[in-house]
Amino acid sequence: MKKLLDYGFTPIANVSVVNNTFKIATNPTAGTLEHCVYAFVAGDEIIRIGSSKSPLLTRFKSWERDVTNALNNRKSPTPEWEARAWADKLGRCGMGYVYAKRGTTVKTAVGEFNCYLDEERVLIARHKPSLNRSGR
Repeated sequence: MKKLLDYGFTPIANVSVVNNTFKIATNPTAGTLEHCVYAFVAGDEIIRIGSSKSPLLTRFKSWERDVTNALNNRKSPTPEWEARAWADKLGRCGMGYVYAKRGTTVKTAVGEFNCYLDEERVLIARHKPSLNRSGR
């Protein structure tokens, strides 16, 4: 997706829902990415933007477990409506993609820091992804 590439994101994974199982197939080096921003894309739509302080592989394993549990009517922090929306959006295009980038490091008078959380907030406000719960 050109918008994300322009922001410095790269494609790192495929995402799908098959037989009520949410799967994220990540390339090996992407799973170690930390302090980063990621975006899920289905077709031409950015459907979710998030961030991770921990390695992405850890975050993605949680996504797989939680959405799969919700799709199968098991206890999950993912609401049932959201799990169904994932299945619907990904089902329409067959497969989605995940793009990610390490947060930008900025230098200030108080030192250098990674502003990945600020980048996430700006991108959510700009693109209003349908599966981000913060705007609900």
